[in-house]
Amino acid sequence: MHFERAGEKDCDNLAALARSAHSHPWSSIQYHDSLRAGHHCWILRPPEPSVQKHGQILACCVVSRLFDEAEILDVAVAPGCRNLGVGARLLQHIFAQFPEHVARVLLEVRASNRPARALYHKLGFTEDGRRKNYYPKPDGSREDALLMSLVL
Repeated sequence: MHFERAGEKDCDNLAALARSAHSHPWSSIQYHDSLRAGHHCWILRPPEPSVQKHGQILACCVVSRLFDEAEILDVAVAPGCRNLGVGARLLQHIFAQFPEHVARVLLEVRASNRPARALYHKLGFTEDGRRKNYYPKPDGSREDALLMSLVL
């Protein structure tokens, strides 16, 4: 697989990936705004250019860094790539790119997102707290966010 930093030219494809991966996906504008704000967006593409569809993205992760912490703002994995280790590889690659002074990674995840929670636990994240009624659900109700962190 091919890892690279996303640019503004990738925002429409990032939004398409998000639509396939999330019930409340980021829009192309949100990806643009995030990149303009200085956040880093890492993407994972198929390994061979010959098998890549134009702009195809298998997974992405948007990260914000401030002082000695990094926060994962968005992670999306294409439905056909789930449960294959793609998300773990992407996150491990990102963590390896952090400068030495980054000591902790933070994130929040839907309480109902068991596959993501299992991945984060496998990578060493611990649950630190809960935000009640944080995420909207498709039926109009709300669900909790779990706050997680990883000490590097």
